[in-house]
Order: sequence, then structure tokens, then C-alpha cells
Amino acid sequence: MKANEAVLLSGGLVLDPRSGKAERQDLLIEDGKIARIGASGTFAAIAAARHDASDRLIVPGFVNAHTHSHANLMKGVADAWTLEASLTNGPWLAGPRDPETIYLSTLLGAIDMLSKGCTACFDLIYEFPRPTPEGFAAVARAYADAGMRAVLAPMIADQSLFKSIPGLADALPDDLRDSVGKFDLASGDHTIAAVEAIMATRQEMPDSITLALAPTIPHHCSERFLKNCLDIADRHGLPIHMHIAESRLQAVVARKIYGRSAVSYLADFGMLRPRFTAAHGVWLDDGDLDLLAEHGCSIAHIPASNFRLGSGVAHVRPMLERGINVGLATDGANSSDSLSMLQAMRLASFGARIFTGERDGWLLAGEVIKLATQGGAKLLGLESCGRIEQGACADLALFDLGHVDFIPGTDPVNQLVTSADSASVTDVMVGGVFRVLDRKVISVDTADLRSRVRESVAKISAATREARALAFRLEPHVVAFAQSMSHEPLAIERRILPKIG
Repeated sequence: MKANEAVLLSGGLVLDPRSGKAERQDLLIEDGKIARIGASGTFAAIAAARHDASDRLIVPGFVNAHTHSHANLMKGVADAWTLEASLTNGPWLAGPRDPETIYLSTLLGAIDMLSKGCTACFDLIYEFPRPTPEGFAAVARAYADAGMRAVLAPMIADQSLFKSIPGLADALPDDLRDSVGKFDLASGDHTIAAVEAIMATRQEMPDSITLALAPTIPHHCSERFLKNCLDIADRHGLPIHMHIAESRLQAVVARKIYGRSAVSYLADFGMLRPRFTAAHGVWLDDGDLDLLAEHGCSIAHIPASNFRLGSGVAHVRPMLERGINVGLATDGANSSDSLSMLQAMRLASFGARIFTGERDGWLLAGEVIKLATQGGAKLLGLESCGRIEQGACADLALFDLGHVDFIPGTDPVNQLVTSADSASVTDVMVGGVFRVLDRKVISVDTADLRSRVRESVAKISAATREARALAFRLEPHVVAFAQSMSHEPLAIERRILPKIG
């Protein structure tokens, strides 16, 4: 099927995220967009390829507001990792890799997301010790081949974990303290030059790909480095995406370094703006949320990773009450493993219910679906995606109403959040073209995917053996240091405290 071929999705149960309701409708798709919407049978006389959707729930394609393609070859690598353990292992998790390995890692994630109803993502890409134009070209090619939309951002910093947290290096045994230099990043100037080189290739990117910038964590970036990032973003008109207050340690460290929260620091720095995204935001207080709302920022809510790493539970209702745009996300496959927006929706719904207060503070099914569609689309700058209306992008996911997940069909909208999984996804369309048809990804050949991945993982394992051994030795000391700072006072709590006595 070609992008300009007219397609009629007939008789489907169409979900409108704005109302949270679903009704039987026909969708006429032309030139990659939803050309017309009408009651079942309305367009029977129009010449178009017909696709019977009478036993399907049709929803806007999910938009993943935060993921990491470099982590896709590391699915299942971690068990009891905290965020700080994950960051300790970061240098070997992401490198070294040639462009073909980077391509394969991205393609694997794209296939994973497409098969679960996701049509677009915001990808924060990490290459150690610095990003490369060749790596970015490989990522862009993989998404284009799979047929996904993507915003690509180099995830960068000029200070390693061990240089960014006061006292951490001093807490290491002498022999390890001398070894952590192996995990140093490229100099800030070299990294900025690499980013400029990537931006110079902007016009060569596929139409479905746009670029952004991701200075990874505020205190991992020197003031000079952040100023250079801000300059690049301003000159090229780039969105900025940062990990903000993801763990308790990050919230504590920000106050030690800046004498205030990271959000307050970034506000004074001039970093906050309508195209700024704060990822995770677990340890944001009311003042932080007020600042993000005042500057028109977005937040990427990433419940699977927050649970998986024991970071805590972000409180979404106060974000929405302030009018902050919130997009839902999976994070990378090393910290949430399954790149499933369906799982993210369920965890967002359930996680909202642990906070004290009336049930009015819970997230309803319709609200969660908005986070996974419209919220994410706005965060990515894809304003015509994440919705089903005339003129919107024809990015759609179809679910089998005959699948056990939707039997009985009491409330398909609610069941999409509470019971559906990827097995009920039958078809996925991006830009009016089927990328998944009859439960099979058809945009790329997946026949030898497993063997290619196995070969790449073996190659990475051999190349990173020394770095992995060093990270294994460092990890318990880093985690212990983070735990030692857990008594530092904060105005909020995002984890359940054990009862003592």
C-alpha cells in the first residue's frame, strides 16, 4: 500500500481521546491523513481500498514520549538496579558500537513499539564517549525503514556520574577511585562540536525524523556546557529534553549544588520554555510544578521505569491541574524492558491511586489514553497526531474486539487501559500506510532479526568486557553512597516509608 492510496476503514469502533468515548464510524484515509469521518456506510460509493474494521477498536497511534534506542539490545540486563546502578553501567551499555549495530538496536525497538500500537517516539540517544553523525544517521534510517515517526536527541553531558555528585568519588576505595577516569566523557567542547556536526546533517534526515537536544541531567552538565546547549537549541530551534528529579538522590544533589531545585536553577538559567520537557519528574514539588506550568513546559511520565528502578511514583494529578502537558512514555529497554505503551497506561492508572486523598485524584481511563496519544504528540511537536479528526495524521492502531482482552465488551475504552496487551493489536497504520497488518510487521523483513541481534550482542559483550567488570565493582559503592544520602530532608516523599517499631 502506498502513502497516497485512499483507504476506507469501515465500521470500526473509533475512540476519540478528547471525549474518551467510542462510536461506530467510517474513516476515509487519503494522502496520509484522515480525510473524512462519517457514520458506518457513509462512504460506500467512494473508490478506495476497503479494510473491514467492524470488529476493531480504532485508536490514535500511541506516542512514546521518552525512550532510548541504544538500550534495545540490553533488554533484561538488569534485575535489582536502582537509577544510580543503571547510570554506573551506562558507559558499557551504550558502546562501543558501529553504525550497523546502532541501526539494528534502533530497528529492534521500532519493531517492538509498532507491534504494540506505538507510531512515534522521542528517542534520547547515548553514544559513549560522545555522539556521532554516523550513529544518528543509522538511528534515523532504522526508524524510516520501520515506518515510525521519531524525534531524535543526542543525550549529552560533560561530567561523568562520579564527577557530578559531590563526595561520590571520595567514597570509593582507592583502587576504584583511580579507575573511574575510564568512564570520563569526551570534553564539553568536543561533544558540542559533535552535536553541531549532527545538526549540519539535518536536511538529510528522512521527512519522518526531526531533531532535538538532551543535556541528560542538570548536574551532569557544567554551566558552560549548558550555555552551549542553550545556544545550539536557540540557533536551530530545537526542543530540549532533560531528566529532571528522577530519583531522590538527584533532588538532594541539586539542592547541594545549586542551593535550590534543579527546576528553579534551570528557570533562572533560561532553559525552561514551551518546548522543554522534564522527563520522569518524580521528585518535583509544588514550586517546581508552578515554574514548569508558568513556562509552558511538558513532562514525560514514565511509570514503568520509575517502578522498575525504585525511584518512586510521580504525582500526575497536580501536573494536570496546573495545565502542564503530560506525555506518557516507556523509557529504554534496560530500565523498563518492555517498550509497551499499553503497560505504561496501566501503570499510570494504577500508580495514581497510591496517593492519599479522594478518588477524584485518580487518573481515569480516558485521561490516561490522552497522555498516551495527545499528550505525547504535543510533547513531540506532532500536533496533528494523537487524535482522530478530519485533517489529522492517519497514525492509527487497531485492536481486535474479539480478543479475550475485550470479552465481554463492557467498556472497550476502560478495557484498553485495564486489560489489553499487545496480543490484541491487529493492525498499525502510520501516515496512511499499514506498518503492521494482521498482527505482522510488514514494513521491514524480520526473518533474520533474532540471529542478527544475537551476533550484535555477542560483539558488544566482547568489546565491553573490561568496562562491564569495572562497573560491576563500582556499582555496590555507588548504590551505598546513594542510600547514605537518603536521610537528607525533602519537602515531599514519593516512596512508601516502612513503619518502624
